[in-house]
Amino acid sequence: MKNFKISILVLLLLGISSFLLLSAANPKEKKLRHVVAFKFKPEVTKEQMQKATQDFHALKGKVPQIIEFEGGPDVSFQDKSGKFTHCFIVTVRNEEDLAAYGSHPDHQAFSKSVDPLLEEVMVVDYWTE
Repeated sequence: MKNFKISILVLLLLGISSFLLLSAANPKEKKLRHVVAFKFKPEVTKEQMQKATQDFHALKGKVPQIIEFEGGPDVSFQDKSGKFTHCFIVTVRNEEDLAAYGSHPDHQAFSKSVDPLLEEVMVVDYWTE
């Protein structure tokens, strides 16, 4: 019985050691998040907002630097007068990819089409693991 307990303890320690070694050998890759929030002008219709949202989502298939994309309208039922109504998160690998995304012709065309509809824009970039 004593040998069995020692064997279990050794196997447990080997398993934990292997996990720690693999975790150290394969650290999580950092990602750069580009957060964009929109406040549309009061005269912009729901249809225009929906089209802008669809067009933004479509960039995922057009700009190769985008590795993840999510976002959409605020679904809160509270009165958010004066607040942002839409939020999007674009994920890229590094600053170079963020710059390439920003200068990509499809992103430039999207920006040109949506800018006249916006009262305010907020952009925040941050690193995550």
